[in-house]
Amino acid sequence: MAKGIYKIINVVNNKFYVGSAVDLKRRRIRHFSELRTGKHNNKHLQAAWDKYGEPAFIFVVLEEVDDSVNILELEDVWLKNHVGKDYCYNMGKTATAPMLGMTGELSPTWGYVHTVEAKLKIGASSKGRTQSEEEKVKRRQTMAGHNVSAGTRAKISASLMGDKNFNYGKPRSDEFKEKVSKRVQMTKENTTTEYASIVELREATGLKPATVNRALKSGKPISRGPFTGCVIQYLK
Repeated sequence: MAKGIYKIINVVNNKFYVGSAVDLKRRRIRHFSELRTGKHNNKHLQAAWDKYGEPAFIFVVLEEVDDSVNILELEDVWLKNHVGKDYCYNMGKTATAPMLGMTGELSPTWGYVHTVEAKLKIGASSKGRTQSEEEKVKRRQTMAGHNVSAGTRAKISASLMGDKNFNYGKPRSDEFKEKVSKRVQMTKENTTTEYASIVELREATGLKPATVNRALKSGKPISRGPFTGCVIQYLK
């Protein structure tokens, strides 16, 4: 099993795709299999393959290394020097995150539409999945300190209004009606204000439902905005 750096070269125009592998032979088989079936994730290389045909491409081993060498770091050197040049098919600028920064039409999945069968499978797997405590901690850590711009917040809000909201037109359960009609209070330092319901509190303060719900469930003070430090609780 050979480990190292390789190129897939278009012998017609000398353009190339560069990569690394712990098993060069297996990587070659995978690349050419995906290209033959039109499923390669690099759309530039796939388009060239479709245009020139398989005989125009060769797989060349540039360097074989031993197990002590970090091949991803070695590949990064090649990517740094060649990605973005008109002779290089690679799109990602780092081996550890090849799709980083590829949005819109640059993304290899741009315009892709899942089949109905695939959507059903994704939905079924998502419903049955429960995040572990470790995953929850990691997710909270990645979001800590993340500031969403006013423009982004406005877009999110607009996307959830009216018939765009997933709860639009759905009847509310008796449990939900009872919860939102409970009396609540907002406390900051030594000042407490009582409200007849969550709705009244939201109308008086302008707080979003998600902010109020989060504060009620966690029991922790609001962490940002004009009501920073306020604690919201149900009245017993």
